[in-house]
Amino acid sequence: MSDELADAQAWYDRAQHHTAEYRSLAYGENDRTWQLRHHRGDDDRHIYSLHFNRGLFPQLKPIACEAANAMFQSLDNIIATAARQAGVPRSPQIAWPWALQPDTDSNLAGAVKPAIDTRLQDMRKRGMPEAWLYLVAATFAEHAAGLVHIDVVKEVSLSGKHWELVPTKANAVAIGWHLQGNAAQSFADIPADHFETEDVFVFHEGDPIEVSQFQIVSGTKLIAPGKAHQPEPISAFGYTSRFVETALANARVLLAT
Repeated sequence: MSDELADAQAWYDRAQHHTAEYRSLAYGENDRTWQLRHHRGDDDRHIYSLHFNRGLFPQLKPIACEAANAMFQSLDNIIATAARQAGVPRSPQIAWPWALQPDTDSNLAGAVKPAIDTRLQDMRKRGMPEAWLYLVAATFAEHAAGLVHIDVVKEVSLSGKHWELVPTKANAVAIGWHLQGNAAQSFADIPADHFETEDVFVFHEGDPIEVSQFQIVSGTKLIAPGKAHQPEPISAFGYTSRFVETALANARVLLAT
């Protein structure tokens, strides 16, 4: 028996592949964003510095776009599957609707809510079954808290396809370490936005720091055109993945009835 959602599933799986590729370059043990270096100066001082791999970020831009695009292609393919089953003719309007507006009833800064009634009404007039329109609305409702993050991923997809690739921005704010025999952690603060223009920050010159490991306090953000919200990329992709997972699971239930 053929899987009517095979295309939507394939796009979702592709999104996970791209997200894993993004993670492999900029997170965890293989994080290439930051490098700590230690060398001896001419006067025998020990010099410790943090280096920013600025060249990594042009590589991340197309990967982020591909991950975002694949997730929303999956959603569009869910609607396409429903339309084919119902005999609805193909048209640009038969796609997963995406429109948001500020949620003035929420106390959360930047909260948004769906504004898709007009699109759903248009799809209804074109013959889309009510059960599928309910699936769309229910998916938005279930993931209301994550919409502000998912909306940025949507813009990453749109901008990358039609205008420009969306950059990832990284910044480090401090470096910490524990000296042997000392329970307190030492910190070297990094001036705000230092790495906007600089690639190196020297955080210690003098005697050696007798530690086996340093901790870099850093973060990354997706910077999408026209979006004030700048989420951490993997978190934003996670919210979007769960949105698509819900849509796929509910679509399978509908197709089975």
